Amino acid sequence: MNGKIILIFCLALSLTNPVCAGYRELKTEYDSYRPPAYFVDRSRPGPEPEQPVADRKFRAQQERLEEMKRGWEEALDIEGNEAGFLVPAPELVELFKPVQTDADAAADAIKGSYSLEQLEILTLLRNPGVKAAKDRLRASLEAFTQVSVLDEILRKYTAFTEDIQPGIGPMKGREPIEFKFPFPGVLALKGEIVQREVSAMSERLEIARRDAVTAIRKAYWELLYTTKAIGITVKLLELLKHLDQVAKSRYEAGKTSYQDVIKVGIKLETLEEDLKTLQEERLNWNSRIRESLNLPPDVKLGMPQFRAAAVKVPRLDNLYGMAQQHRQELGFLQERISKTALMIEMAETMILPDFTLNLSLYEDEAVNQVGSFAQQNTFPIKTKASRGAGLPKMPWYGIEDAYLRETRQKLQALKEELKKEEASTNTMVRDAWFKLDRARREIALYDDDVVQLSESALDVSTSGYVVGDVSFADVIGSYDTWLRANLALARKQSDCGIAWARLEQVVGTTIRLKGNRRFKRYEYDENNTR
Repeated sequence: MNGKIILIFCLALSLTNPVCAGYRELKTEYDSYRPPAYFVDRSRPGPEPEQPVADRKFRAQQERLEEMKRGWEEALDIEGNEAGFLVPAPELVELFKPVQTDADAAADAIKGSYSLEQLEILTLLRNPGVKAAKDRLRASLEAFTQVSVLDEILRKYTAFTEDIQPGIGPMKGREPIEFKFPFPGVLALKGEIVQREVSAMSERLEIARRDAVTAIRKAYWELLYTTKAIGITVKLLELLKHLDQVAKSRYEAGKTSYQDVIKVGIKLETLEEDLKTLQEERLNWNSRIRESLNLPPDVKLGMPQFRAAAVKVPRLDNLYGMAQQHRQELGFLQERISKTALMIEMAETMILPDFTLNLSLYEDEAVNQVGSFAQQNTFPIKTKASRGAGLPKMPWYGIEDAYLRETRQKLQALKEELKKEEASTNTMVRDAWFKLDRARREIALYDDDVVQLSESALDVSTSGYVVGDVSFADVIGSYDTWLRANLALARKQSDCGIAWARLEQVVGTTIRLKGNRRFKRYEYDENNTR
C-alpha cells in the first residue's frame, strides 16, 4: 500500500514540474515585456524604449544631413565665407546691410563721393546675378532633406503594415531585410552626392560674385578714366582759348595770317565735341554701375574717389599655383567629378554583387512553415519565369549595366575636361599678368618722361609763338602732344586697375602686395615683385 502511495506521489510530481517551469517562464516574459515604439504613449512619463540598431543609424544619418544643411546656410553670409573671392570688412558689411532691400538707401550711399570698396560691397548685396546664384544654392540645400524622404516613407509603411502576432512575450514585428540593406550605406552615399552638388552650386555662387565684382571694378576704372579725360580736355580748352586770344592779337597786329585764327577755332570746336562725347560716355558707365547695383535709371551718381593703380606686379610663377587652387571653374569641375564617382558607387552598391552575397542576412519573421499554423510552404512549389533554365534572376540587369558604362564614360570626359581647363587657366594667368605688367611699364614711361616733356614743349612753344620765334604749326603740335600724353597716362592707369581686376578674376581670389592695403590675401616682399 505504501509503495502505491509513493508511486502515485512521484507521478503527480513529475506532471506538475513542467507546469511550474512554464509558469516561471511566462512570468519572466510578462515582466520583461515592452511594447513596440509605435504603441508607446509619449505623453506618459517613463523610460524611453530602446530603438533598434537600424533605427538609430537611420536617425544618426538624418541628423548628419541636417547638420550639413545648417553649415551651408551659415556659409551663405558674406562675412561668414572666409574662403570666398572677396571678403569685405565685417563692419562695412554691417553698415551697408540695409541696402539689400532698400533702393533709396543704396542711392544715398553713392550720391556723393564713393570709393571702390563701397561699390564692391553694394554689388555683393544687391546684384541680381549674385542673388539668383544664392537662391539656386538655397534650392539645392533642400536636397539634404529629400534624400531620406523615400527611406522614411518605406520605414513608416513597414511599421504600420508589418505582421504582428499577438502572444506571449515581446510582440516584435517583421521588417523585411530589403528595407535595411544596403542602408545605411546608400543613404550616406546620397548625402555625399548632395554634398557634392551643393558644393558645385557654391562654386557657381562664387563665380557670380567674382564676375559681378570684376564688372563693377572695370566700370569704376573706366569711369575714373572718363572723369580724368574730361578734366584734361577742359584744361586744354582753357589753354586753347588763351592761344586763340594770342592768335587774334597777332593777326590784328599784322604779325600772322588769319589761318592761325581759323586753325585755333577748328581745334576748339573739335575739343568741345570730344568733351560732349566723354560726358555721354561717363553717363554710360554710370548706367553700368546702376545695372550692377539694381538701381532705377533716375538715380544720380556722385563722383568716384581718386585711386592710384598698383604699380607692383607679383611673380608669375607664384600665380600659377594660386589659380590652380582657387579658380572657381576648376573647383566646380572637381565637384562634378566627385559627384559622378559617388553616383557610380551608389549604382554599383544597389545593382551589382558585393564582396559578399549576404547569405547570413535573414528576415525577422516567425518560422511558421510546418504544422497547423503554417503560413508558407517549406519549399517552392512553382518556378518563376526569371528562374527558368538558363534565365537570369534579374532580367533587366543589362539595362542597368549600360547605364553604368554610360556614367563611367561621362566621368572620364569630365576628367579630361578638367585637364583642359587647368591648361587654359595657366594661359589666362599668363595673358592677364602680361597686360598688368605692360600697363605698369607704360605708366612709368608716361609719368616719368613723356608727360613732363610734353608740358615743357607746350610752355616753350607758347612763349615762342607770342614773340614770333615759333610757327603756329609747332604750337598746335605741342598742344596735341600734351593732350595725347596726358590722356595716355590716364588710360594706362585705368588699364592697370582693370588688368589687376582681370588677374584676380582669373586667379579666383584676392591678391595682396606688401605696402598696398587694397589687395588682401597673398603677400610678396620686394624680392618677389617686379
